[in-house]
Amino acid sequence: MTTYHELTGFQRDLLEAIAAVDGDPYGLALKEYLDERYADPINHSRLYQNLDQLVDSGLVNRDELDARTNVYTLTDAGRQLLQRHAETLAQLCELPRPVTGGAQ
Repeated sequence: MTTYHELTGFQRDLLEAIAAVDGDPYGLALKEYLDERYADPINHSRLYQNLDQLVDSGLVNRDELDARTNVYTLTDAGRQLLQRHAETLAQLCELPRPVTGGAQ
């Protein structure tokens, strides 16, 4: 099974985008979501190659929305991967900060 840290940063962002996009998370909707967050526009080839890899790894489902458009959804494994990472981040954020410089 693929772990969160085996994915590229872009693939991790794609999982987040699929979870976050309202309505049907089709390719161009995912591209729009990511374009708002990245400094440079996302290349179509990069987008679809990475979506294909996520489908092949079992983290994302690809279904036909219409004759020309695919919709992408998280599989149970993809959703669990995101949830475990979110839980890890939440736990890390609740850790007490170390005292520096001898201040009390």
